[in-house]
Amino acid sequence: MAKRTLTHATQLLSDVAKFAESDAGRDNKTFLSVLRSNFPGLDIHVFETKGRRITPVESPVAIEKFADEIDVNTCLSDRHEVEIGSGNKATLLVPVLVNNSASMLVVAKRRPRWRANMEEFVTLIRAYGNILSVVQASERDTLTGLFNRRMLDRRLPEMMSGLRSPRRRTSDPVSAHVAILDIDRFKKINDKYGHLYGDEVLLLFGGLMKQSFRSSDILIRYGGEEFVVVLTDTTLANCEMVLDRFREKVESYWFPNIGHVTISVGATRIGKQVLSATVLDQTDQALYYAKGSGRNRVCIYENLVKYGRIKVQVATDDARKLFDEKRQLSTRRKSRSRDRRASRPGSASSH
Repeated sequence: MAKRTLTHATQLLSDVAKFAESDAGRDNKTFLSVLRSNFPGLDIHVFETKGRRITPVESPVAIEKFADEIDVNTCLSDRHEVEIGSGNKATLLVPVLVNNSASMLVVAKRRPRWRANMEEFVTLIRAYGNILSVVQASERDTLTGLFNRRMLDRRLPEMMSGLRSPRRRTSDPVSAHVAILDIDRFKKINDKYGHLYGDEVLLLFGGLMKQSFRSSDILIRYGGEEFVVVLTDTTLANCEMVLDRFREKVESYWFPNIGHVTISVGATRIGKQVLSATVLDQTDQALYYAKGSGRNRVCIYENLVKYGRIKVQVATDDARKLFDEKRQLSTRRKSRSRDRRASRPGSASSH
């Protein structure tokens, strides 16, 4: 294959940037297909790296087929490409660095009688990692390190679409569940101890979430003292048990300078809802019931409906629009409040 021109390389980087920044369709398999379509002279495989686990994103081929453990460890620990062999028989290992950590490992081997621009190949992978680092940073809460609302707005519709797939059994009790966790009387903590101590509570609370939930669950700081957890592949009964166990863990935890705090939790199952706003509305209804019935408890929307504690509300287009507007207004108010406090001389950041 003829060497690519600078113009073509620039266009290729531009295309990869658009792909990496897009909310829809951004996954490792798509990245692999992009590499293969642009570098047909290379036999390319992509592996996900999580700790010591290195798993292929496509066919079940072992990394040992291409490189030994020493070369793989060198590539990942040094965060730099490693070339095994020489000439046309060389195999190249290139890490995809996201925030200076290898999230993927790309393996490329030259095909017989093909030419490939290896420098351009490596540059493309580095650029992709840099773009993902920026995107990931925009989806993270700076205080707790959890995902932020932008991540939830992107992932929730995707999950709902997958759960509504015709290939999925509608009667399957195993599904995803969304829960909102709200720290009880958090305003009093800020008023009594100051926002610096309030931020410490939020930071430690985020740490408890990371310790308590599975790596497959999605942990989000939704705004202020509200957090969201999306529990994947679980039953409604198990969802309630897991959330109540976490509630007890928070209640027994001693927050420095503050003491004990409690949380109220509302949750619902992702099922036949058409809009993600409906899911969040049902979760909110369960949370408000938990708050109004004494706090420090877990309430499941489906159970509240079943026992007549709340009534099912059929959401109209106007109601959905109003719900979205209320959420956006609340977010803007909190943002303006943070900006005003941050602008005061000597003031600490607050949430």
